[in-house]
Amino acid sequence: MHPYELIGLPYRLGATPEQHNAADCLSLAKAVLAFQGVQTPDPQRSWYKRLRKGDTSVFKEELSAWGQQIESPRIQSVALCHSEFGLGMATFFEEGWIHFSGSAVIWSPTDALVVEELYCSR
Repeated sequence: MHPYELIGLPYRLGATPEQHNAADCLSLAKAVLAFQGVQTPDPQRSWYKRLRKGDTSVFKEELSAWGQQIESPRIQSVALCHSEFGLGMATFFEEGWIHFSGSAVIWSPTDALVVEELYCSR
């Protein structure tokens, strides 16, 4: 799925864009990275159980296992960032981020997000 087709999708925890016409930040990042030719691990039920309990440390753990930390955004990178809902993920695409804002997917310029950590596949 082309990343532009993701813009406007609603948020739904556990949803995948192709199957549900909705996404969460995990499936959103997975879809953008797949478009860029990057393989990612399949989300695990245990990740969602932790997220439902408010445990966002799963993001850091899984991003660290999947990739390496980098200093600046580039193609095929994922940011762990702060949002109005806590921690989330955004994926670098065309000199900006594809991410959730409120309850829908948007694209924003790189300086629009507060990035805590940045990762790229190994």
